[in-house]
Amino acid sequence: MVHSLQSLSAIVTGGASGLGAVISRRLGSEGVNVCINGLPSDQAAAEVLCKEISEANNVKCTFIVADISSAEACASVVDHAVKTLGGLDIIISNAGWTRHAPWSDLDAYSEADWIKSFKINTLSVMWLFKAASPIFKKTYEETGRASIVVSTNSIAGTGPTGSSLPYSVTKAGQLRMTEGLARDNGPWVRVNAVCPGLIITPFSVAYGEENIKNLEAQSSLKKATSLEDCAETFVMLCRNDSMTGKHITVDCGLSRVS
Repeated sequence: MVHSLQSLSAIVTGGASGLGAVISRRLGSEGVNVCINGLPSDQAAAEVLCKEISEANNVKCTFIVADISSAEACASVVDHAVKTLGGLDIIISNAGWTRHAPWSDLDAYSEADWIKSFKINTLSVMWLFKAASPIFKKTYEETGRASIVVSTNSIAGTGPTGSSLPYSVTKAGQLRMTEGLARDNGPWVRVNAVCPGLIITPFSVAYGEENIKNLEAQSSLKKATSLEDCAETFVMLCRNDSMTGKHITVDCGLSRVS
């Protein structure tokens, strides 16, 4: 069954820029109240975005500064969303961390870098899920409606590609996290992931113009993946009651040839 998202409430981590901002806008257009999470450097952009979403859609939109590399920070995001929006039905775990480094350079990432990558790209999904679980269970008991978790993964999670070895490894771990949480926590929550290919964001410019053109040429559709198409996939996964434990690749065919 495909259902309306009207009047539901969502968290979007990393929701102030790039794909996260497009997802935040798209959820707002569906009548969803949105809690955007980001870093202090995101605050100015987030305040503008929240005003835009609220005024355009007559919904609540709020912003919370939190570094989701700890269980405590993830719990604070959930608590803020519930208090400011009046509830929580959807988590879009979009925030991630990496930096570009040659895969062959095993000294490019320190042990601390590996741990940071694992905390943000993998463990944050579980921490957000755990903090929200009592709310999700209560919603199911009272309404019979499953709550929703959708993570932003990557084709780097489905194969050995991407900006760095730690990024690919921790995104692969996130996919197994998705499958495990979905398997043992239905029917009160559905857990899925979206795996974009090359998307043009402030982060992707670090690839360099020539590398971006090469990646576009390698894809079956000869272009970068649309942020709007990615966001539409998140909305579909929120609305479709029959999907859980799955990941959907949206990459213009890049992973077929890379």
